[in-house]
Amino acid sequence: MLKAFGIDQSEAIYFGDDNDDIDSIKNCSVGVAVSNAIKEILDIADFVTENNNMDGVAQYIERNLL
Repeated sequence: MLKAFGIDQSEAIYFGDDNDDIDSIKNCSVGVAVSNAIKEILDIADFVTENNNMDGVAQYIERNLL
């Protein structure tokens, strides 16, 4: 996906919570897990935000990117 949009991995942030997110989090410069993610995601994430029921992704974006 990054190549399709011409985005370098060093410029990418990935948000995840489950097994299918592991490779993507590892391949982006910043990996963000929601607090109710599985342990494997929490262990590799650079940051942990609120859980997905508390709009954790939106909170991270508002606090860190806007």
